Amino acid sequence: MKKISAIFLLLILSGFAGFAQQQNAKKWTLTAGYGIGNVWLYFLKNKSLIKDIPDYKVSSVGPFSICAEHFITNKISIGASASYSVVKGKTKRFLVDEQISIFTALARANYHFSHSNKFDPYLGGGLGYVRSVYRNNSSIPGPVPGEFGYSAQVGAHYYLTKKAGFYGELGYVNGSFFQLGFVLSL
Repeated sequence: MKKISAIFLLLILSGFAGFAQQQNAKKWTLTAGYGIGNVWLYFLKNKSLIKDIPDYKVSSVGPFSICAEHFITNKISIGASASYSVVKGKTKRFLVDEQISIFTALARANYHFSHSNKFDPYLGGGLGYVRSVYRNNSSIPGPVPGEFGYSAQVGAHYYLTKKAGFYGELGYVNGSFFQLGFVLSL
Protein backbone atom coordinates (compact mmCIF):
# COMPACT_ATOMS: atom_id res chain seq x y z
CA MET A 1 0.00 0.00 0.00
CA LYS A 2 2.92 2.34 0.71
CA LYS A 3 4.23 1.82 -2.85
CA ILE A 4 0.85 2.71 -4.35
CA SER A 5 0.66 5.86 -2.20
CA ALA A 6 4.21 6.87 -3.16
CA ILE A 7 3.54 6.36 -6.89
CA PHE A 8 0.31 8.36 -6.64
CA LEU A 9 2.09 11.19 -4.81
CA LEU A 10 4.90 11.25 -7.41
CA LEU A 11 2.33 11.43 -10.20
CA ILE A 12 0.66 14.46 -8.60
CA LEU A 13 4.00 16.17 -7.87
CA SER A 14 5.21 15.64 -11.43
CA GLY A 15 1.99 17.25 -12.58
CA PHE A 16 2.63 20.32 -10.43
CA ALA A 17 6.17 20.53 -11.80
CA GLY A 18 4.76 20.43 -15.33
CA PHE A 19 2.25 23.13 -14.40
CA ALA A 20 5.09 25.59 -13.87
CA GLN A 21 6.25 24.86 -17.43
CA GLN A 22 2.85 24.90 -19.16
CA GLN A 23 0.45 27.40 -17.70
CA ASN A 24 -1.64 27.38 -20.88
CA ALA A 25 -3.09 23.95 -20.00
CA LYS A 26 -6.30 25.12 -18.31
CA LYS A 27 -8.75 22.43 -19.38
CA TRP A 28 -11.35 20.79 -17.15
CA THR A 29 -13.29 17.59 -17.69
CA LEU A 30 -16.49 16.67 -15.87
CA THR A 31 -17.81 13.12 -15.94
CA ALA A 32 -20.96 11.40 -14.70
CA GLY A 33 -21.11 7.63 -14.86
CA TYR A 34 -22.49 4.33 -13.69
CA GLY A 35 -20.43 1.37 -12.51
CA ILE A 36 -20.87 -2.16 -13.81
CA GLY A 37 -19.74 -5.05 -11.63
CA ASN A 38 -20.43 -3.56 -8.18
CA VAL A 39 -17.65 -4.72 -5.81
CA TRP A 40 -19.88 -4.25 -2.75
CA LEU A 41 -22.39 -6.73 -4.20
CA TYR A 42 -19.70 -9.41 -4.03
CA PHE A 43 -18.70 -8.20 -0.57
CA LEU A 44 -22.23 -8.66 0.85
CA LYS A 45 -22.68 -12.02 -0.91
CA ASN A 46 -19.49 -13.38 0.67
CA LYS A 47 -19.23 -11.57 4.05
CA SER A 48 -22.82 -11.50 5.28
CA LEU A 49 -23.60 -13.67 8.30
CA ILE A 50 -26.74 -14.95 6.56
CA LYS A 51 -25.17 -15.66 3.16
CA ASP A 52 -25.58 -19.45 3.46
CA ILE A 53 -29.40 -19.36 3.60
CA PRO A 54 -30.68 -20.86 0.30
CA ASP A 55 -33.11 -18.06 -0.63
CA TYR A 56 -30.69 -15.20 0.26
CA LYS A 57 -30.59 -12.78 -2.68
CA VAL A 58 -28.33 -9.78 -3.14
CA SER A 59 -28.96 -6.82 -5.48
CA SER A 60 -27.31 -3.47 -6.04
CA VAL A 61 -27.87 -0.01 -7.45
CA GLY A 62 -24.80 1.92 -8.55
CA PRO A 63 -22.22 3.04 -8.05
CA PHE A 64 -23.22 6.36 -9.53
CA SER A 65 -20.21 8.64 -9.82
CA ILE A 66 -19.18 12.18 -10.68
CA CYS A 67 -15.69 13.44 -11.28
CA ALA A 68 -14.01 16.77 -12.01
CA GLU A 69 -10.44 16.82 -13.32
CA HIS A 70 -8.13 19.66 -14.25
CA PHE A 71 -5.34 19.27 -16.80
CA ILE A 72 -2.29 20.80 -15.18
CA THR A 73 -0.23 19.80 -18.24
CA ASN A 74 -1.18 18.25 -21.58
CA LYS A 75 -0.43 14.81 -20.10
CA ILE A 76 -1.35 15.05 -16.38
CA SER A 77 -4.75 15.71 -14.86
CA ILE A 78 -5.71 15.84 -11.19
CA GLY A 79 -9.14 15.98 -9.69
CA ALA A 80 -11.73 14.56 -7.34
CA SER A 81 -14.44 11.96 -7.70
CA ALA A 82 -17.41 10.93 -5.58
CA SER A 83 -19.65 7.90 -5.86
CA TYR A 84 -22.65 6.34 -4.15
CA SER A 85 -24.08 2.84 -4.24
CA VAL A 86 -26.54 0.71 -2.29
CA VAL A 87 -26.38 -3.08 -1.93
CA LYS A 88 -29.29 -5.04 -0.44
CA GLY A 89 -29.51 -8.60 0.79
CA LYS A 90 -32.82 -10.26 1.51
CA THR A 91 -34.20 -13.60 2.63
CA LYS A 92 -37.92 -14.36 2.99
CA ARG A 93 -37.33 -17.54 4.93
CA PHE A 94 -35.95 -15.75 8.00
CA LEU A 95 -37.44 -12.30 7.23
CA VAL A 96 -34.08 -10.57 7.18
CA ASP A 97 -33.36 -7.53 5.05
CA GLU A 98 -29.91 -5.94 5.11
CA GLN A 99 -28.37 -3.03 3.27
CA ILE A 100 -24.96 -1.41 2.88
CA SER A 101 -24.84 2.18 1.58
CA ILE A 102 -21.40 3.24 0.37
CA PHE A 103 -20.12 6.75 -0.32
CA THR A 104 -16.59 7.35 -1.65
CA ALA A 105 -14.63 10.56 -2.13
CA LEU A 106 -11.25 10.24 -3.85
CA ALA A 107 -8.47 12.49 -5.10
CA ARG A 108 -7.41 11.26 -8.54
CA ALA A 109 -4.56 11.70 -10.97
CA ASN A 110 -4.34 10.45 -14.56
CA TYR A 111 -1.59 10.25 -17.14
CA HIS A 112 -2.97 10.87 -20.67
CA PHE A 113 -1.05 8.98 -23.38
CA SER A 114 -2.16 11.08 -26.31
CA HIS A 115 -4.62 13.89 -26.51
CA SER A 116 -6.53 14.33 -29.76
CA ASN A 117 -9.77 16.15 -30.48
CA LYS A 118 -11.74 12.87 -30.47
CA PHE A 119 -9.88 10.30 -28.36
CA ASP A 120 -8.12 10.69 -24.99
CA PRO A 121 -6.75 7.45 -23.41
CA TYR A 122 -5.36 7.56 -19.87
CA LEU A 123 -4.06 5.55 -16.92
CA GLY A 124 -4.33 6.61 -13.30
CA GLY A 125 -5.31 6.10 -9.72
CA GLY A 126 -6.87 7.69 -6.70
CA LEU A 127 -6.81 7.72 -2.92
CA GLY A 128 -9.44 8.84 -0.45
CA TYR A 129 -12.25 8.05 1.92
CA VAL A 130 -15.02 5.43 2.00
CA ARG A 131 -18.05 5.76 4.27
CA SER A 132 -20.15 2.62 4.68
CA VAL A 133 -23.41 2.31 6.60
CA TYR A 134 -24.87 -1.11 7.37
CA ARG A 135 -28.54 -1.58 8.36
CA ASN A 136 -30.79 -4.57 8.86
CA ASN A 137 -34.23 -5.26 10.30
CA SER A 138 -32.90 -7.56 13.03
CA SER A 139 -30.16 -7.39 15.63
CA ILE A 140 -27.67 -9.36 13.52
CA PRO A 141 -24.36 -7.47 13.35
CA GLY A 142 -23.09 -6.96 9.85
CA PRO A 143 -19.92 -6.32 7.91
CA VAL A 144 -18.73 -2.81 7.22
CA PRO A 145 -15.88 -2.19 4.76
CA GLY A 146 -12.92 -0.02 5.80
CA GLU A 147 -12.60 3.74 5.56
CA PHE A 148 -9.63 3.88 3.16
CA GLY A 149 -10.54 4.12 -0.52
CA TYR A 150 -8.48 3.78 -3.65
CA SER A 151 -8.91 3.37 -7.38
CA ALA A 152 -6.79 2.20 -10.28
CA GLN A 153 -8.08 2.74 -13.79
CA VAL A 154 -7.29 2.67 -17.43
CA GLY A 155 -9.79 4.59 -19.49
CA ALA A 156 -10.59 6.81 -22.40
CA HIS A 157 -12.74 9.78 -23.30
CA TYR A 158 -14.32 9.72 -26.75
CA TYR A 159 -15.70 13.07 -27.91
CA LEU A 160 -18.67 13.23 -30.28
CA THR A 161 -18.44 17.04 -30.40
CA LYS A 162 -15.74 19.46 -29.34
CA LYS A 163 -16.95 19.44 -25.73
CA ALA A 164 -19.15 16.38 -25.14
CA GLY A 165 -18.82 12.65 -25.44
CA PHE A 166 -18.60 9.35 -23.60
CA TYR A 167 -16.03 7.73 -21.37
CA GLY A 168 -15.21 4.28 -20.11
CA GLU A 169 -12.87 3.07 -17.38
CA LEU A 170 -11.67 -0.41 -16.54
CA GLY A 171 -10.06 -1.39 -13.23
CA TYR A 172 -11.18 -0.83 -9.68
CA VAL A 173 -13.17 2.38 -10.09
CA ASN A 174 -15.36 3.81 -7.30
CA GLY A 175 -16.55 0.37 -6.22
CA SER A 176 -16.97 -1.17 -9.68
CA PHE A 177 -14.89 -3.09 -12.19
CA PHE A 178 -16.04 -1.08 -15.23
CA GLN A 179 -17.59 2.34 -15.54
CA LEU A 180 -19.39 4.07 -18.42
CA GLY A 181 -20.73 7.58 -18.68
CA PHE A 182 -20.72 11.04 -20.18
CA VAL A 183 -17.85 13.51 -20.34
CA LEU A 184 -17.87 17.29 -20.80
CA SER A 185 -14.73 19.26 -21.59
CA LEU A 186 -14.62 22.85 -20.39
